[in-house]
Amino acid sequence: MTQQMVWKCEQWFGGEVKEQNVFPSEAQAREFARKWEGMSPDLVFKIEPMPIQHVWN
Repeated sequence: MTQQMVWKCEQWFGGEVKEQNVFPSEAQAREFARKWEGMSPDLVFKIEPMPIQHVWN
């Protein structure tokens, strides 16, 4: 069975998206965000599921 969802992790800094990463699981996305936690008070992470069709056509 093919996976239908991926997890997008956006890094926001100073009100702007600085980087976007895509992970196959929520756990991997949260682990990535955890590594950066506390690096800067203005660094915010947004993690959300998205259909794989929105990433690759």
